[in-house]
Formats: sequence, C-alpha cells, structure tokens
Amino acid sequence: MEENYVVVIVTHNRLELLKECLTHVEAQTTAAMQIIVVDNASEDGTAQFLREKANHCGYRVLTCAENIGGAGGFERGVGMVLELAAQSPIDCVLLIDDDAMLCCDYMERILDARRKNGTYKAFAGTVEERGAIDVWHRRRKRGHSLRLENCPVSDYDKESFDCDTASFCGMVVDLDIMRKAGLPCGAYFLWNDDVEYSLRINHYTKFLVIPSARLDHRRTAVQVTALHRRYDWREYYGIRNRLLYVRKHGTMLDRMVNRVDMFCHIVFRNWLFGAVKMDGYDWAYERELVRRAYRDALEFHDCENSEY
Repeated sequence: MEENYVVVIVTHNRLELLKECLTHVEAQTTAAMQIIVVDNASEDGTAQFLREKANHCGYRVLTCAENIGGAGGFERGVGMVLELAAQSPIDCVLLIDDDAMLCCDYMERILDARRKNGTYKAFAGTVEERGAIDVWHRRRKRGHSLRLENCPVSDYDKESFDCDTASFCGMVVDLDIMRKAGLPCGAYFLWNDDVEYSLRINHYTKFLVIPSARLDHRRTAVQVTALHRRYDWREYYGIRNRLLYVRKHGTMLDRMVNRVDMFCHIVFRNWLFGAVKMDGYDWAYERELVRRAYRDALEFHDCENSEY
C-alpha cells in the first residue's frame, strides 16, 4: 500500500537555497502528496517565486506578515497539515528547512523502513555537511538534566538505530503521533524547538534513524565551538529554550542538575571571562544576554497549542 506524505519547508530570505531544496523534494522517487512552504516574511524575491509555485498542483504556500522564526514557521506548517488531514488521508509528514537537500531516494528509504518497523512512529535520516556526517542532528538523552549526547558516527554503519531527539532537518513523523504531540511551539522562535517537540514525541515513540536515507545540509554559517567564543543574538533563544524544555519535560532533579550545569558553563563562564578581560573584551553583551534569557524563561508560559 502506498503511503501519502506531506513535506513542510520553512524559508526566510534564502531564495536560491529554497529553489535547490524544492528541486530535490520534487525529484523524490516516491512523490509527496503536498508540499507546504512557509515563507517567513522574505524580502529577496521569495514571495514572488512562491506565488508562481502556488499555482502548481501539489503546492501550498503560507506567507507570514513577519518573521516568526523557524519554530513559528513549523507551527504554522504543521497546523496546515492537520487541517488538510481532515480532508485527505495523510500517513506521515517530513519537516525540513530550506537548506536541506534530500537525496532522491530519501523518502523511499524512510517509507520502506516505516513499513518494516511498525513499532516506530517517527523517523530520520543521515545529515551530511561538507561531505561528513553531522552527528549533532540525532541525539540521545543522557542521565539527569535532560542532557543530550550525539549518536556516535559508528551508529551510522548500522542498517538502523534509534535516538530520542531529531532536528527538523529530515524529521519524519506519523500523522497520528503528530496529532497527539500537537504543534511545535512557535514561541521558541528558534533553537531547541525541535528538541522540545522531540521530547513530546518521545511519549509515544523513539526515532528510528535510517543511515542510508541521506541529505546534504547546506548550512551557510560555520558553527563555532571554541570555549571562549563570543555569543550572538541566537544564543538568547538557545539558553532560554533549554531552560524551558527541561522545566516542562524534566523532573525536579533534572531541573536542578540543569541549573548547575548551565551556571558552570554559561553564567560563571561569562563572569570569569569578563573578570579577566578574555581576548581584551569585557563580555558585557554575553552577561546581559544570559540575564535576559533567564528572566524571560521565568516569565514564559507554555504554548497553548502544545496539545492539538
């Protein structure tokens, strides 16, 4: 029996990447029933391009009046999927950003695994970046504080393996599980929104990773991992949202351990670097960003649409 799947893609001011992404989606050996593109208020010609696409059979376009972030975009996109499901049979949903270039048989391999592994209701493939496996996208829970560790490269030599969280870079979820898990929390804006959504999905299933299903992640910015790296505005969401998802999904012990871990690696780090003027810089921006993230996490109310 042939499965019907829908693709949700979120884009913002990356027209050329989006065009390439859609070319790969359209080239899938098992075609999608619908392709939903959420345009986060792009200003680079994306809106005009998508107006033309919207005239094609199989495309639906959601245009946001303002940039609501990747999290907001996936919230809107999944919401449209659940509306469509009331009219047409949908088996599962593929979530990707505009910089994910699927191999032509990505969904064929995922759907084949879905038929053979009925106990799993969520799936993911291999994310490659510059020719190497990016293990950050598939992770497992480790001990207390809901800390996550990357699945090792050696796992990708197997026919399949399971994990607890998957990024929105090639995540595939059965519609029934999506109904139970609800919508991604748009208020997260970006970073850790996929972790929080994965943890909700974990109430019903783990993710089964199919290493032979591959995609090329064309990330435009190189991730900086140096201990004394400077923060940018995105770190605010990473810190705030980590506090939020541990508060929502963790135990009291998880929350305590997470607070200690974040204090040592974030709060104390920035205070120490500022005190010694690491790199000749006062680290005031970092300290203020962290204070604001902690304050806003305390004032944050869980998303009302987290259960659909």
